[in-house]
Amino acid sequence: MAPDLDSAHGRYRATRFFASLDGLRALSILAVIWHHTAGAGAPWALLHRGNRGVDLFFVISGFLIVTLLLRAKAAHGTFSLPKFWGRRSLRILPVYFAVLGLYTALVYALERSPVDRHGFFVHWPAFATFTSNWFVSLDNPRVIFYFAWSLAAEEQFYLLWPWCERYLSGLWPLLAAALALALSQGAGLASFPLPPDQLSLPLRMLSSVPAAILLGVILAHLLHSPAGFRALAAVTGRRGSAAGALVLALVALGVSPALGAGADLAIALAFTLLVSACVIRPDHDLARILTLPAIAWIGQVSYGMYLLHMLSVNAARRLLAVLHLDSPYVVFLGGTLLAVIVASLSYRYFERYFLQLKDRFFRDDARAPTHPPLPLLRPDPAARGPGIIPPASGQSAGPAQV
Repeated sequence: MAPDLDSAHGRYRATRFFASLDGLRALSILAVIWHHTAGAGAPWALLHRGNRGVDLFFVISGFLIVTLLLRAKAAHGTFSLPKFWGRRSLRILPVYFAVLGLYTALVYALERSPVDRHGFFVHWPAFATFTSNWFVSLDNPRVIFYFAWSLAAEEQFYLLWPWCERYLSGLWPLLAAALALALSQGAGLASFPLPPDQLSLPLRMLSSVPAAILLGVILAHLLHSPAGFRALAAVTGRRGSAAGALVLALVALGVSPALGAGADLAIALAFTLLVSACVIRPDHDLARILTLPAIAWIGQVSYGMYLLHMLSVNAARRLLAVLHLDSPYVVFLGGTLLAVIVASLSYRYFERYFLQLKDRFFRDDARAPTHPPLPLLRPDPAARGPGIIPPASGQSAGPAQV
């Protein structure tokens, strides 16, 4: 590697908080809320694709989790699977099951449609076991708690993929990710355009593996290696690369209906380039927007927002209807504001307790066991400079965000 790229790779390997990723999470959750409020009536077809914000979540998740495992393995030769699962469980499960319990109580007490009520309780075991992406179909237009399908895909990834990182070495994990991507895409092509409930269970399981999360895995491996970092930096480490990747993502979203079964892969690839551009050089051209305090905070509480956004949207819709402000755009703003408030309260007074237990019981020796108390913005004052990568001075490292 050239000296500047060598130092850039060293700084990348030392960076333990990628500030812009919280901003990308914020864009993801805002897109999802838009999809469930104003997306259907938006004037342009591109604005109907808010549900694809989940794909950006997947890329970020695959990238961050595997980057953490790769660095632990590089530092210590291995990592503990039970510790990894313990940390993930404390981050994901308490608030998930709290919200599932809340939904259970609300559906039991308030749901008046016998079809929707019955459907929720029939699907409840799949929601509770993170298998709803395999066993919950959309034969009914309204499936309460269906958004849990993406969390099921995430949990399956957390359970299975670390085995590959733990026991495979060299290029084998990267090849395994590429093979899994090829198999899942092949299954998707073979089953297109049949609905999931008409597929055999093995084909349904294989086609449910998100291309985006596997591309996040591949991105983590490429950036971890000097050669891969150099190749990606030549494409996504330049001035304008982040904005260009964002435009490419918007184009992929806009033309996705014409791509058929290839839409998932095209959108995931564009989002992967966007994530790459945001982590290779912290002073990328979207950094000022993605690190704004309000945007960063929304990204930080985005998991709670995702779990609670439908309750927030429905509550906002009913309140605004009473005030005769039932415009979908007003519902989007009201639902988003309420989701931010509720998720922030959950993060501060509920989730943080379990986050603090992670280092007490499942300390990861690959990183310092520090967790700052709810900062609204964790700055990343990387120096700005011309060329492919930023200069060596000014790089900060904060706590890992995984």
